[in-house]
Amino acid sequence: MYRTKECVDEFEYKFKDSETGKIKKFKITEKRIVTFNPKLAKKQIYEINKEVEKAKLLKASQAKRSEYGDSAKYVIFTTTDKKGNDTNGKIKVTMNEDLIKKSLELAGYNMLVTSEISMADKEIYTAYHNLWRIEESFRIMKSQLDARPVYLQKKDTITGHFLICYLAVLLTRLLQFKVLKNNYCWYLYCLTIPI
Repeated sequence: MYRTKECVDEFEYKFKDSETGKIKKFKITEKRIVTFNPKLAKKQIYEINKEVEKAKLLKASQAKRSEYGDSAKYVIFTTTDKKGNDTNGKIKVTMNEDLIKKSLELAGYNMLVTSEISMADKEIYTAYHNLWRIEESFRIMKSQLDARPVYLQKKDTITGHFLICYLAVLLTRLLQFKVLKNNYCWYLYCLTIPI
């Protein structure tokens, strides 16, 4: 982890009530941690410049809006000129210089927002970066444990099926942490064992 700054405060949020249509406000005490990673900044600056160059080339070749892909976020498509006059259906394409500048300035920064105000910054950062384990657990359950599709009809048998799948994932994780010292994913470890 590189440079970090934290802030614990009450932050105000707004939302539109779907029933009344009124804007409602509420405050939540949160911890916000901003990190800066120079390697990430370098990578993001490269990616931004690549997308901007792509957008400029597409603009020069008068490409269709659908051809811009991800680089479309750095382009403004308008059907009127600066005075508000209609351009007869022709779309004017201009580079969004403000967004490009802002994206380059924010490259490498990451903000984590949490309600866990008593946790240390490093703990929060580590917990965030371990979210992939949860995703991997679901991937294991869907692929290797054949959790889906379920060809069962009774509620008890469906519940039992998923209970066994969850227990299998739990045992896999316990094995990974206790036996393998958190170095390998269990299913990757199994692939290295000769049969």
